[in-house]
Amino acid sequence: MKKSLFILIFFILLALPVRADFDPGTDYMEIMLRSVSLGETGNGMAAAEMRNEKISAMELDYPPIDYRELEMLAKLIELEAGSEWLPAEWKMAVGEVVLNRMASPEFPDTMLEVIEQPGQYYGKGSAVFVSTRPSEASALAAKRLLEGERVLCDPSVVFQANFVLGSGVHLALHDPQLGYTYLCYSSRPELYYE
Repeated sequence: MKKSLFILIFFILLALPVRADFDPGTDYMEIMLRSVSLGETGNGMAAAEMRNEKISAMELDYPPIDYRELEMLAKLIELEAGSEWLPAEWKMAVGEVVLNRMASPEFPDTMLEVIEQPGQYYGKGSAVFVSTRPSEASALAAKRLLEGERVLCDPSVVFQANFVLGSGVHLALHDPQLGYTYLCYSSRPELYYE
């Protein structure tokens, strides 16, 4: 009798949720964003792990976010649209092109491969890319995109440049100091729609 009671208690304890290492009251995303801007990768990765554990354990309706992707996307946004006077929508449009490329059959599948693809953004191990410290605005734009927010809302917009590319212009952004930035459709739009 005692042995079966012990076994029953043992299995009940196994079924209970394990005490998590995260603090339910801590805003780990805030720590991640601060870490991106300060270049504190170790702290950011630890915060992302706690955030994702908290989301899972508490069954929160937030997507898990990979810290490295947050950091890379924020750096790219900073380098491509980091001027402080540019609106958040401009920053997000630039970042959304990267996410569209990751989902596209025409480009690599990972953010790092998209960013380092020859002739595109920044070469492998680019000193400029590695040393960039994104502003709070660039980090926030990256966060919003990785959480699922979109401004272009068209997966075939896979080009962003100061000249027209692909099969046409989805959006032309103009700034008196920077000139035009064109967000353009793929040359093969049939790949994106059934």
